[in-house]
Amino acid sequence: MMTTTSYLFALVIYSLAAGLGCRLLYVMVFRHLSPMWSGATTGLVAGLLLAPSYAAVDANTLAPALITGVFNLLFAGGMEAALGPFLMLALGAVVGVIVGIITLRVSMSRPSQQ
Repeated sequence: MMTTTSYLFALVIYSLAAGLGCRLLYVMVFRHLSPMWSGATTGLVAGLLLAPSYAAVDANTLAPALITGVFNLLFAGGMEAALGPFLMLALGAVVGVIVGIITLRVSMSRPSQQ
């Protein structure tokens, strides 16, 4: 079992890796799209990777909803066990798209400082 410190350390590492992965996807792939689509797709990927969920009904620790949902669907009771993580995943995707569009709009509205 993980201690509280190692659990928090693992969550921080996962979050940093997901954030770095989203940034790399934006720079390498999504930047070539229109500004609204690039912000929306980057936010969607970030929302899918970073949405948290409880691994089980009686669990008191969080895990990424994408991983929890897929594992619950395949190995732990089917769709009814995976419904909670998939709802959190959908919420994370919607919030990610909204935040991605807003963030890109705010960053584009600033004057360049050259």
